[in-house]
Amino acid sequence: MNILITAPSLDTNINVSGVSSVATFVIENNSQHNYIHFRLGKSDIDKRGYFPFFRILKASILWGFAMIFRKNIFVHFNFALDKRFIIRDSPLILFARLRHKRMIIHLHGGEYLHREVIPLWIRILLRSVFSGNEPIIVLSPIEKKILVNKYYAKNVVDLPNSICIKEARKYNRIYPCENPVKLLFMGRIVKRKGIDSIIQALTILKKREIDFKFILAGAGPDQSAFVNKCSAIFGSEFEFKGVVSGLEKTELLKKCDIFLLPSLYGEGLPISLLECMSFGLVPLVTDDGSMKYIIKTGENGIIIEKGSSTSLAEAIENLIVNRECIEKIGKSARQYVFENHDPIVYINKLNKIYNDALERKP
Repeated sequence: MNILITAPSLDTNINVSGVSSVATFVIENNSQHNYIHFRLGKSDIDKRGYFPFFRILKASILWGFAMIFRKNIFVHFNFALDKRFIIRDSPLILFARLRHKRMIIHLHGGEYLHREVIPLWIRILLRSVFSGNEPIIVLSPIEKKILVNKYYAKNVVDLPNSICIKEARKYNRIYPCENPVKLLFMGRIVKRKGIDSIIQALTILKKREIDFKFILAGAGPDQSAFVNKCSAIFGSEFEFKGVVSGLEKTELLKKCDIFLLPSLYGEGLPISLLECMSFGLVPLVTDDGSMKYIIKTGENGIIIEKGSSTSLAEAIENLIVNRECIEKIGKSARQYVFENHDPIVYINKLNKIYNDALERKP
């Protein structure tokens, strides 16, 4: 089957995106189908100003041509419930439905998935988007319940993200971890990921003379500001790695001990979280998105208070002081990913969803 899959650029050198990571994983691991990447969204090197308007206009025109002239095409539409994506993507989904295309809608978090107060026009638009017969993929049972209750979605199935775990299975982490304990943030560098909370928490630990090394990996619109701030405050205790992939990412995960993701809003089920857990890092996260569905405090990670640098500092300090907790939780986190996010199981479930979509009336 020819599948048109939407995502921003798949080139990790110019783009850091959870949607791109999921799309890349699906394309590389599902050999049963022929995937055609439809680029939808900007990369980290794209200019701002008037360029986004022309980029969206170009994508919309190309989408129209694809829906009209590609007769035997199946659509895998990746969709995040943030305002700009709702405005950009909803018309494309509705047009594909108007053209009677077989399709699935794959949700990846977003502000208006979990937000309580929602503008009426967004609520109406999303109810229209989710009113079709297409299967809708969400990342956890929590999201499924929200989508059904809030937007009256019909055919919703939960399918948590998966990752390649081959290299992680080979790795045998040695405990106890060495000094200094290495703390990692890896992902898109934007304020909503809670990086301000990380800087404030580590400033508290520095004043307490707690030994650590903070490694920041990724890229994003707030990259320069955060890198400059961390360099000024932490000096040699800070290292910026930029975008990492392949062997470089594997080696980075092997040498780090704790993963920090104190997100404020907009998360789905981050690929970076699963990758770090698979290598035995202890995840310190908020209850944002579907993270609260898989992380159990004290078992396979620690959930901290959203927006609280004090909560994050205390959690980090407790792990550094009690190194046996890093080993216990890290091993449990690793095992959880191996047991619940197997890529073969994921692809089999995804193909069943495709088959379900083919059997339904468009």
